[in-house]
Amino acid sequence: MKVNSHSGMRATSTDCYFDFKIRSIYDRSKKFSDVIDKETALLSYLTGDKIPFNSNWGDFDHVLIPIFMDKKALWILGHFDIANWHIDVYNSSFKTIRDTAILDMVQPLQNVISKLLRRSNVLKFQSFEGPLYCRLCKDIPHQTNG
Repeated sequence: MKVNSHSGMRATSTDCYFDFKIRSIYDRSKKFSDVIDKETALLSYLTGDKIPFNSNWGDFDHVLIPIFMDKKALWILGHFDIANWHIDVYNSSFKTIRDTAILDMVQPLQNVISKLLRRSNVLKFQSFEGPLYCRLCKDIPHQTNG
């Protein structure tokens, strides 16, 4: 667990396997509606049972998620703001990756994370309605070398 002593912000992160597993489950859930309900590997990230990420998401305000952009072989950063129920996406290669491609890559995260959190009761004190919102952050430094 990481806590910023100045702001009191509590944040954790996932690994790249989390992103790959989310997409795999999302693709299978299009054919089989109960895939997410039966998922246990991803649930272990949320509950803190996945080593080395052994902290329950209910203990945090934010989760940082690396997202791999397959077709461009680049990484972008997803920032899941739990309290505000949205994912901010940071793309430093805006000339290389279009917004529509980013939204396509984030859609599995939105879908699977929201269903897993609602099912798991990890966030016991919070109740969320509606989809997990995604926001593309524009006012950030960008790569200029390609």
